[in-house]
Amino acid sequence: MSKGGQLLLLAFGSRSFKIYDFVPEMHIYNGEQTYAKVRMGKAMWNNMELELIQPLEGKSPHMDFLQQRGEGVQHFGFNVPKFDELYEKFTKEGFKPLLRSGGYVETYKGDLKVCYFDTDKAVGILFEIIWKSWLRSAGEINEKGRKTMNAGRSSGRH
Repeated sequence: MSKGGQLLLLAFGSRSFKIYDFVPEMHIYNGEQTYAKVRMGKAMWNNMELELIQPLEGKSPHMDFLQQRGEGVQHFGFNVPKFDELYEKFTKEGFKPLLRSGGYVETYKGDLKVCYFDTDKAVGILFEIIWKSWLRSAGEINEKGRKTMNAGRSSGRH
């Protein structure tokens, strides 16, 4: 991880961070199905999740941000229980989906759906909505979310 990542690891303790590599099963960037591999570092700080993303391979907004601006805060992510409803609200307001991604996350034994919206010009940062099957608040939509994610799967879980 980067200098910023090392500083956060030092501040919060390396045992606080879960670090793992992730290759999404679905990765649609700027309307194109593509491949990406990222290294994730996650830790909880009170009720806030700190997330460090190191792009390793492929096309992604994380790689573009790193190449164009260097290290820094690239997006705000919001865990939401009703992903599809919020996705529709953002698109109806005219915000373009920049990245739709997701898949099974072995580290958490659950499914993930994310969408980054191109809100940079409007608010100076990208907004991301996130649905995680392993969060308690996602319980009522768990089956719906899993069906949505499973429909796009081309291979088994790794």
